[in-house]
Amino acid sequence: MLESSFQIGRVFGIRIGVHFTWFLIFALVAFSLAHYFQHSHEDWAVHTAWLTAVVTTLLFFASIVLHELGHSVVALAHGVPVISITLFIFGGVAQTARDADTARAEFWIAVAGPLVSFLLAGLSYVAAVVFEDLHAPTAAAFEWLATINLMVALFNLLPGFPLDGGRVFRAVVWGVTRDAAKGMRWAVAAGRLVAYGLMGLGLVIGLNTGAWVNGLWLVLIGWFLLTAAESSARQFALEHMAQGGRATDIMDPNVPMVPAHLTVQDWLDNYVLARGRRAFLVWGENDEVLGLVSLDDLKKLPRDQWAETGLVEIMTPRHRLYTVPPSASLAQVLAAMERYGVNQLPVADGDQIMGWIDRDRLLRALKVHAELGR
Repeated sequence: MLESSFQIGRVFGIRIGVHFTWFLIFALVAFSLAHYFQHSHEDWAVHTAWLTAVVTTLLFFASIVLHELGHSVVALAHGVPVISITLFIFGGVAQTARDADTARAEFWIAVAGPLVSFLLAGLSYVAAVVFEDLHAPTAAAFEWLATINLMVALFNLLPGFPLDGGRVFRAVVWGVTRDAAKGMRWAVAAGRLVAYGLMGLGLVIGLNTGAWVNGLWLVLIGWFLLTAAESSARQFALEHMAQGGRATDIMDPNVPMVPAHLTVQDWLDNYVLARGRRAFLVWGENDEVLGLVSLDDLKKLPRDQWAETGLVEIMTPRHRLYTVPPSASLAQVLAAMERYGVNQLPVADGDQIMGWIDRDRLLRALKVHAELGR
């Protein structure tokens, strides 16, 4: 879901992005805050309430970014690469290239975010006191920010994965049992309980108080947490199975190739449909690899231009291709596919393409590893 976000900046080399769903939650929070400020400060002009609401909402989401940066900075300090931080409808999420190597590192990475939110709550409270007699709108904004950052910290410490508290719980179980898989199983089980609890609470609130908007929001948050927990469990299982084996063990040495002089229509008729493959490497006159073309590249081109457009015009050029070395583990291959959002990866030793791994081939290999108990 979060792939369709746009970048608004970089911090410490980490991409900061905004998903389109964020605009919805931004509008809802700003509207609710404007309504709250108008009713709690009846002496304010309407434009004062709205301006305070918009600025406060921006500061709130800046706080969310700082929360995620707390995770990210500690992750980087423990050697865990951080790909991006994305704001979306349910808050923010930091995407790392892999999990922490140790329970201790996992604990500190997980706890860093809530600690930042606690710090922001304290600083906001101090600012609210300082501005109480100086500027009422600023004081009101910081008072709300103190409360909301405290709530963010406490909510995230609920002991259910993928919340920060669930990751702390996972780290504790992992550290005590020396078993990362057991830590994940327990944390995901706790995550299911938290998710079902939130959904049940949402239904109770809706039925008993008639506050269906608040109740529905809790149900949606619970559903999101449940989905994220189950997805994380599946991803962890795949990565655990993928620890054995190397790219060179499962790659297809017969790399699907197509000549660069073909048009898109020729490629579809004579290669894609005839061979039942969806992606090919494109080779030039001197047998050098020029790039990669897949069915996804057709999204760039209207159908009426297929017969007159050459493959080289829509392919991903060689210098932009993602590859893996022959020594890469299956876990690294899987992580690369997830990170780059691709379904096939050439296996390259320097400039030489040695083979090819597509997602179906990788999943079949992982299934075999699972059946062998590896």
